[in-house]
Amino acid sequence: MKPKLSFLIIEDDKYARLNLFEILRPFGVTDEASDQESAENKLNTGHYDVVITDIELGNGSGVDLIGRITRKGSHCIVVSSFECEETIEKCYTLGARHFLSKFKIKDQLPAYIQKFINSRNSLFDKIIKEDFITQDEELIQEMKRLCDINWKGQTLFISGPTGTGKSLLGKLIHEITHPEANLVHLNCSEVAENLLESELFGHEKGAFTGADQKKDGKLKLAHGGTLFLDEVATMPMAMQQKLLKALDEKTFYPVGASIPVRAEFTLVTATCENIQEKISKKEFREDFFHRITGFQFHLKPLSDRPNDIELLVKHFQRLSPRRFVIRPEALELLKRYSWSGNIRELRKTCERFSQGITGIIDEALVSKMLGLEAPRISMKENWEEHVFQHGLRSYISQIEKRAVEESMIRNQGKITACIKDLKISSSAFYRILQENKLQL
Repeated sequence: MKPKLSFLIIEDDKYARLNLFEILRPFGVTDEASDQESAENKLNTGHYDVVITDIELGNGSGVDLIGRITRKGSHCIVVSSFECEETIEKCYTLGARHFLSKFKIKDQLPAYIQKFINSRNSLFDKIIKEDFITQDEELIQEMKRLCDINWKGQTLFISGPTGTGKSLLGKLIHEITHPEANLVHLNCSEVAENLLESELFGHEKGAFTGADQKKDGKLKLAHGGTLFLDEVATMPMAMQQKLLKALDEKTFYPVGASIPVRAEFTLVTATCENIQEKISKKEFREDFFHRITGFQFHLKPLSDRPNDIELLVKHFQRLSPRRFVIRPEALELLKRYSWSGNIRELRKTCERFSQGITGIIDEALVSKMLGLEAPRISMKENWEEHVFQHGLRSYISQIEKRAVEESMIRNQGKITACIKDLKISSSAFYRILQENKLQL
């Protein structure tokens, strides 16, 4: 990953600034401030990967800036000829990562910048191997491209089928690009429509029935960091309009408040739905869509990443407290399977392997577990043939099984959500589980 870093030099001495500028030129783009006031203005309006500050700034002090620098998610390096141990300790306590002597800065600073770059690259490599596991070269290169972007104040829209890891990807990009800032997550589909405004904007005490105390909303909590809105396509149209206004103006009113609150953050949104189709049906605002899609990233289904299946299976094997062995022919069958529920479905299948009677997973067991022993039924095709060959009860049973399995995948195993989704009673839900020996 080529370094494309952004720097802010805070230094009152003109020649010291020029010296630092020349040192940092090979690593990226450099901005500068000559006093505490101008530094505060720069930090308020921009984002920098690395901020290098002197301690003595005329009438101000670089020490007073360290907390603000780290809260913005920047890597803070103090450069000074003033080497009082009490001051050095205070700088580190406030969040400075390094305290370097001005007298050896030309020799020291490049090594510490390179160390910062290496740590980001090492984190990326670790994530590809341990968190977002893939060897798909197209996906890796796209993720690297995203990690080179200065995300402060930017927007990222992640699309892709359910179970492909959209939420994980959004969190990991935040962790790689500015891990010291806040990450605030909200799944829009899990919040009732009448409570969503309060969740996003917060509310004052007594603003509505049940508002017993003041509550800060997700926008305020994300100030200076990242707000991640999952399943954004489920957001009601009226709420889209209010959030659009808040994003444009960077201010909003909590429910029941008369004074606006200011919040600036990186916005990451994700959905498994077809946004363009929702826009054409007037179910999603086109202006809101354009506002949240500064950068776009589409996650391919697992069926388009067959080489990742073996890696993921081995990863889930390592995570299992009970060890199991998958025979080669069984693994080949897993690699050929369509995985409509993607990584989430594969993970649940591996969990079922670990909980089974046998620790040896062969082709027959995989076929049975994935329902490949009998042809999969389509409600639109060949239903007459199946009914008159196997009976109506068999047909209904298979439809029930497939509906419950798909609902479990879509709702991440949340039973209440599945029952609501399927519009059946809890007793009917558990009957289907028991009859088909499905595991939660």
